Amino acid sequence: TIKLRGRDRTLITVPNAEFANMELVNWAVCDMMLITSTICLRYETSSDQLRYVLVKMREMFHAHPKIESESVRIRLAELGPSSLQINIRVYALTREWNEFFAIREDVFLRVKDIVYDSGARFALPAQALHVMRDAGDDEQLSESAERAVEGWRQSGRLPFPTLSPERLRELENSLDWPPHGSVSREWLEPQVSEPLSRDEGEQEVEVDEVRRRPQTS
Repeated sequence: TIKLRGRDRTLITVPNAEFANMELVNWAVCDMMLITSTICLRYETSSDQLRYVLVKMREMFHAHPKIESESVRIRLAELGPSSLQINIRVYALTREWNEFFAIREDVFLRVKDIVYDSGARFALPAQALHVMRDAGDDEQLSESAERAVEGWRQSGRLPFPTLSPERLRELENSLDWPPHGSVSREWLEPQVSEPLSRDEGEQEVEVDEVRRRPQTS
């Protein structure tokens, strides 16, 4: 039999005959790691506010030294029943889980700052009960974001559907990583978050997914 270690540290025992008909997904040999998420903004967000958020998010991801610039895809994906939905899909330049989670945390914090700096706000679930007075969008920040977009439009520099090649060159690796003020400006050596346990004589392969390969006639 073959023993496989799952990402949740469980041990999967597979008979050799079945193993031959399975597909294995092995994260240990990946060259980059996918970050994907969907953020939801209120319908009160103006179109130019939304454009501002999209541009600033794209610029941030292109500027981040730990994000693969060619992979950046930030798009308004859906007009949902209760929110404007922006899809984030980028690749982190790491093969190590601890660093991946740190990079993902960093970019999500930056996304939150971009949304609030635009005067927009995240949408709550449609069924949420509001028990506190809602302060609404920040009008001053909203107007500032809209003026910025109008300025781009009037000067012929509106970055839609994509950023210009010149802007991409300016942004490349221009963000701090680790972020400014970090206790360690030198990235720590990758650490194993959970040690493998192995019985003596046991042969072990670490995998993320096990799929049964379709039988061919």
